[in-house]
Amino acid sequence: MPAIERMVEAVSRVVEQALGVNLLDMIIQIAATLILVIIVKIFFWGRITAFLEKRKAIMDEEMEAAKNQNLEAKTLKEKRELEYNELKLKSKDYLDQAKERAELEKTNIITKAKENANQLMDQAKKEIEAERIKVENTLQKEVVDLASLMAEKIIRKNLDDLEYQNLIIEDLERSRKS
Repeated sequence: MPAIERMVEAVSRVVEQALGVNLLDMIIQIAATLILVIIVKIFFWGRITAFLEKRKAIMDEEMEAAKNQNLEAKTLKEKRELEYNELKLKSKDYLDQAKERAELEKTNIITKAKENANQLMDQAKKEIEAERIKVENTLQKEVVDLASLMAEKIIRKNLDDLEYQNLIIEDLERSRKS
């Protein structure tokens, strides 16, 4: 047995030099660790694994909830984008309709303005025509009055042709001045 003792002693020296620990201390430490592992396995391992399983289940639920919320967020985002695009199209339609109504109103206003201008022009032409007719009538009356005056003077004075022409010229000049 001396060989075994020498081997134990040699291993003990190598371990002590390499690790700085006595072989006996190391064996005691390993035995204590094994006993601790056995005690944990017997008394606490079920609770630890149950706790870890619960924690894993909770994390899986939270992960699934996060995925669902992410999907809901994407769905809501797509829905909002669709609503935004619909509103954008509606507002464009409203603007286009407003432009069309404005253009139609502009056309109506221009048409009415032209009609009013034409009516005013027609009314002015009628007034001018009425005034012209009035002036012609007045002129005809004056010419008739002038002719009757001249005829009266001719009858009163049996005038010769030269005096008659002078009288007509005088009366015409008088008419023009008045």
